[in-house]
Amino acid sequence: MTLNQHLAITGVAAAALLPFWSNAEIAIFCTGSILIDVDHYLCYIQRTKRYSISGMFRYFEELWKIEHDIPYYGLCLFHTFDFFFLVATLAFFYPIFIPFLSGLLFHFGVDLFDLFRKKIPFIRAYFLVEHLVRRRQKGYPFF
Repeated sequence: MTLNQHLAITGVAAAALLPFWSNAEIAIFCTGSILIDVDHYLCYIQRTKRYSISGMFRYFEELWKIEHDIPYYGLCLFHTFDFFFLVATLAFFYPIFIPFLSGLLFHFGVDLFDLFRKKIPFIRAYFLVEHLVRRRQKGYPFF
């Protein structure tokens, strides 16, 4: 999904949460829902050795054109169950992380829905160990 799509969906979710959460909790929820995608920028840097934010958006626009031809995209660390478990552990001890975790999981759910809709739900790894196995596939990384 595009950044604008994620921002719009997060805004709608935040509005729906207004009766139940404080403004601070809504802000933390939105932060989690948006910052989860920082791992895409880290992946872009790792693959291209460049730091251009606009370049990252161009890179992923090109990737979306061929995503059905890619057996495995790679690791999006903040989109893994391992990371969710880490944040959930923090939330257990520090409840301020509950809205952050909710934002992460909301974003992940939207992404998962989109990947199933496109019929490519296994294009990314959902666990770190899965990535360590799948990165050995022929053709990875694809560009």
